[in-house]
Amino acid sequence: MFNSKNNKEKIMSNNNQTQNFATLIGQGTNVKGDLTFSGLMHVEGSIEGSIVSASDNDTLTISESGSISGTVKAGNLTISGTVEGDITSSGKIEVASQARINGNIFYVNIEMETGSQVNGKLIYQGGEVTPMIGKKPEKSEQNGK
Repeated sequence: MFNSKNNKEKIMSNNNQTQNFATLIGQGTNVKGDLTFSGLMHVEGSIEGSIVSASDNDTLTISESGSISGTVKAGNLTISGTVEGDITSSGKIEVASQARINGNIFYVNIEMETGSQVNGKLIYQGGEVTPMIGKKPEKSEQNGK
């Protein structure tokens, strides 16, 4: 009567499309326990426990009001809130100026804004790094003549 067949077809075709759903831990929500997620996860509340992403393509965002007390392992991270624990990322970590981190950060690619606070070690995980202390840059054959 009201084009119900067409509406059903539209709804079914929309449900078959691949969608990127985000998990939201809202402001005022307190979670106790370990979490595993895939895709996108956004934390505005507080979590007491570890958070682990299912793959290296997953992204965890911790908003300014968000806080985590526990180990964090995710492909990519954006941190504007508070983390009490070690952080490991196989992708990119963005640390905003409001971020407060008490723990070590194991990273491949990190970007930190002025004003962010990290009380812990930054440990590069991208491969072997050759220290430059006491070494002079080598002259290339083109410039050394």
